[in-house]
Amino acid sequence: MTIAIALDVSRLLWRAVRSAPGGIDRLELAMAQHLLREEPSAHFVFTDGGVVRGLKPTMARRLVEGAAARWSGHPGDAACRRVAAYLQGDAVAFPPARARLADRQVPLVDLGRTLLAGLLYRRGALRPEEPEALQGRAYLNLSHRNLHDAKLFAALSRTARLLCYLHDDIPLRRPNFAAPGSDQRFRRMLRHLGERPVRIVTNSAASRARILETAAMHGLRFAHIDVIAPPVAELFAERAPRPHAGRRYFLVPGLITARKNLALLAEAARIMGGPRDFDIILAGASGLDGAEVLAMLGAMPAGVQLLRAEGLSDHAMARLLRGAMAVLAPSLEEGFDYPVHEALASGVPVIASDIPAHREYVTGFAELLDPRDVCGWAAALADFAAAGPRHAAACAAAQRFATPSPTKLLQGLTELARAA
Repeated sequence: MTIAIALDVSRLLWRAVRSAPGGIDRLELAMAQHLLREEPSAHFVFTDGGVVRGLKPTMARRLVEGAAARWSGHPGDAACRRVAAYLQGDAVAFPPARARLADRQVPLVDLGRTLLAGLLYRRGALRPEEPEALQGRAYLNLSHRNLHDAKLFAALSRTARLLCYLHDDIPLRRPNFAAPGSDQRFRRMLRHLGERPVRIVTNSAASRARILETAAMHGLRFAHIDVIAPPVAELFAERAPRPHAGRRYFLVPGLITARKNLALLAEAARIMGGPRDFDIILAGASGLDGAEVLAMLGAMPAGVQLLRAEGLSDHAMARLLRGAMAVLAPSLEEGFDYPVHEALASGVPVIASDIPAHREYVTGFAELLDPRDVCGWAAALADFAAAGPRHAAACAAAQRFATPSPTKLLQGLTELARAA
């Protein structure tokens, strides 16, 4: 008899009202879509404070389809129109990348989104507390959410299997790159996982090595951690023609936070040789430290604009990706870098930091540079902006990149969840 799956969508309930997803959101949504398509017996649960509630089937579908539609967008949505205007040469389609008041109010903004999510989805969507909801099922938690709470694990005692996906150990190993208190929650989470028979999965061999090392530093020993990469949305794997671009630009997708090492790009643009006649577009939401990061970037040299494109749908992002001279990813820390994989899957050249997660997956497809070598990045920007042999080689390398089938990756996760 096949064990039924129970997917924890607590994060999705909280984040579905956002205009654009993060990488963890993408994985949880992709699995929810997969289960709705492939596994009619799948169950969707919300957990908070050790209480497990099932979502009514109609509301689970509404939640998943609503988030998917919002984040994917469509070719004529407002974000796509902004991208189209920019590509046609509109100099004010995207604003300058400066800190705004909203960037300093992230906790308040998140509170507002949480309240909105409650109004849209939780009211009338959740069944009463169901201790038996997980009886005999394989429980999947793909987002870390609530795994620091001992009460949750007590509630999970009825499950037949537990699978938890750990994305990285950054909150514990590099707490300066995480939200306040994340290190304490992560430490408690590791301890709970180390004390129970849980199948642990992560996104790269680099993440596995670091998680095992960090756990050992806290006296924990995990027998095994499996590696399954997150799926890249099929939209980004479509090799569409490069759109005509009335402006020349580099694209930097992802969260605006210190870990992304954006100051290196600003300094590289200031010291680079050759003509400076391009934009650098930061395409992502502000992290908790986003305002400070933006304030520290400083003034750009003549001929270089630092712009900000926020809240782009997947359709808009895919179009903006394909018009870029290259995607820049100078990050200091990654477990799995979604924007790099999306760019390469789209056939767009990438200059990325030479860190373990990038070496593992994109060696030979992206140009990897030391994330501390400002001069090296300045030379790369100049060479790529000149559209010479170095840029041509990077374009050819990106065209050779192939991303695994999302269905196979998600099936692999469900098979691990059911495995003894």
